[in-house]
Amino acid sequence: MDESRRTFLGGVAGAGALALLGEARAQDKPAAAPAQPGGTIGNEAVKSGKVSSMQYHSERPLTGSVPAHQHDFDVTPTDRMFVRNNLLTPDLDAARHRLSVKGLVDKELSLSLEDLKKGFPVVTLQGMVECAGSGRSNYQPRASGTPWDPTGGMGCPKWTGVRVADVLGAAGLRPAAAHVAGQGGDPGMIATAAPVIRSVPLAKALEENTLIAWDMNGAPLPKVHGFPLRLVVPGWVGSASTKWVHTLTVLDAPFKGTFMTNSYVTPKFPVEPGQKMPADTVSTEAWPVKSMITFPAPNARLKGSERLTVRGSAWVGEGAIDRVEISTDEGLTWQRASLGPRGDKYAWRRFAFEFQPQRFGYQTFLARAWDDRGNAQPLVPGWNPLGYFWNGVHRVGVVIEA
Repeated sequence: MDESRRTFLGGVAGAGALALLGEARAQDKPAAAPAQPGGTIGNEAVKSGKVSSMQYHSERPLTGSVPAHQHDFDVTPTDRMFVRNNLLTPDLDAARHRLSVKGLVDKELSLSLEDLKKGFPVVTLQGMVECAGSGRSNYQPRASGTPWDPTGGMGCPKWTGVRVADVLGAAGLRPAAAHVAGQGGDPGMIATAAPVIRSVPLAKALEENTLIAWDMNGAPLPKVHGFPLRLVVPGWVGSASTKWVHTLTVLDAPFKGTFMTNSYVTPKFPVEPGQKMPADTVSTEAWPVKSMITFPAPNARLKGSERLTVRGSAWVGEGAIDRVEISTDEGLTWQRASLGPRGDKYAWRRFAFEFQPQRFGYQTFLARAWDDRGNAQPLVPGWNPLGYFWNGVHRVGVVIEA
């Protein structure tokens, strides 16, 4: 680190080293959100910034997404990025916003947006963010939670910000550091609503693609997507990417709270479909391998004389996409699709498959991805009570006309 940056970081540091380990263990006493005027953003204002094809699943909290054929882009456009609030959308002032870093650190930090931009290397990368319940409506019997469509609740835009690792490096980590909790500033519909706090293991927090972001696709974050600051933990369930983040707390163990112990968990061992959540659970983390067909659209009518290019995207939470296969006979046989260039580590990978129709009538396409660890999309994913991690084979049917 050069001397000018060292001097700057010393200037923005907080009150000094923490004296008590107990402060880092006070996991049920979240930090108070910074007081700001402005209130909240109404749902209609949020919707005005989205495409008309956005399908909304609930209003309180607001959730919505576009179907797979509206995702036929290398980079997800901002107006097609899914919406998933746990609470309300705050109307925050970037000039007043501060990011606090505390817990098992050598010195507390309180950083403004400008402090982050000027004090640390700025990074831009493309990365997947996907709700843990994406595809939940496919589960039978129905699982609890927002009824996300089979291919709803994900996006892969470009993010700009600074690495969490660099900020934690400036604070200095104590030997017992094991988890990093992000706390969001979104208010609840009632005063007693639990604040949104989620922690990730230290190794994931320090991974070079984990960011504190202020831009999406080259423009400031829309208010519904975390303005002015959010965490981006690409490849993991969306709850890890805390929006409106105002506090990072370094802990000696996973945070214990509503969004870590009551929701965003799956059974440690498989359960019979329809059963309640058992006592023995694990927190949701990286997404399993998954793919979707983005062209053609379901029920499209296509000319049989024309060659067709089936397109789509594939991704995996940790690892890399090894191959994508397409079936045109309901899974009896499979053929390899062509993979596009490998991009950033946590970006989806585009695929294409050339198809010449041999007959008229109804034609289906199935897509199945494999990762570099030998994992494949299952035909039917294992059921869980909260309907997380649906990654079954995506199927699209079209009509071939004369």
